[in-house]
Amino acid sequence: MIEEAPNVVTEDGLRSLLADGYLLEVVCKEAGEKRHNSWYGTWVARAVAEDGRADKMLVTSRSYLKVREFKTIVGLVSFLAEMGCTTASIPLEEGGRERHAAPGRVAQLRTGPVLVKDD
Repeated sequence: MIEEAPNVVTEDGLRSLLADGYLLEVVCKEAGEKRHNSWYGTWVARAVAEDGRADKMLVTSRSYLKVREFKTIVGLVSFLAEMGCTTASIPLEEGGRERHAAPGRVAQLRTGPVLVKDD
């Protein structure tokens, strides 16, 4: 199935791509809002090559290609920690993007906020 959808990746595949030099990009799909003492919104994750091309969207499984969405900041931070990230930078506005370097790599200028024009 992955041959039919080369622009997607599962969690295990994402770990491998991060080890190969990809960056983990968090994209805000629905603006974050604070309710009581928690933040809610919709965020997705992508593996992005350092040059910004060859992106792969995180999906729930290979057999069921549904984009994995995070609905709380707590869930998103937990996921980032599981991927080995030692910091979490989360965009709160719709369309915002933040990049995270793989564990063990020196953070480069390409990590952090990214201005992207949608086609």
